[in-house]
Amino acid sequence: MLPLGMLLADPADPMLMIYSIFVAAWFSRERLQAIVRRVRLPSWAHATLAMLLAGALTESLAWLSNLLARDPQPALLHPQLAYDLLLSPGIYIAWALAWMAAGRVCTYSTLNVFVLQGVYGVFIEQQGAVFLNGATALPAGAVLWLYVFVVYGSAMGLAVLLWPPGLLAEGRSRRWFRFPLVVALNFGFTAITATAWALLLQPLRIPEARPIWEAPLW
Repeated sequence: MLPLGMLLADPADPMLMIYSIFVAAWFSRERLQAIVRRVRLPSWAHATLAMLLAGALTESLAWLSNLLARDPQPALLHPQLAYDLLLSPGIYIAWALAWMAAGRVCTYSTLNVFVLQGVYGVFIEQQGAVFLNGATALPAGAVLWLYVFVVYGSAMGLAVLLWPPGLLAEGRSRRWFRFPLVVALNFGFTAITATAWALLLQPLRIPEARPIWEAPLW
């Protein structure tokens, strides 16, 4: 319930609601899995779709947070929501591919997913600027790290709760290398899919960014 307090701030910040949603999903995981088992898709397609849905929710909350703050330089792929959502699959598909690839050889718990994706987010957000800004402002900078950690961990954790059983199953390697492996895969797949997605969208000629408060949606 703590992130709800951020809605009372001035300006309100709904971004951390992604954590509240993740926690609610975790407590409802048995019911969610019953629904998940009814999805008639190949496991890779199911997992990718779940990641895209969790990613769209995360981007929408981030966009709303920046809109309420009237941020002149929002930390988004694009200030206009429609184009931000259009650009975001290049990032979130990479996350799905990284965890599916790692899950073929290693076992990961939901806690592992949350922590590892959170750590990855601290280093990757705004192309490393969040990590550097936090490091130069310690100990207060640790709050910035924690904020990003919670957002990234919650987004990936929520997606995994919607994944079909078996992708991160028991009975695979539990050796230490599974932790740096998935972080490295996240970096590698993000470089590939973000570039590929940008090239795929190039013919659409996405318009230049405008102030988020002047053109919120497109």
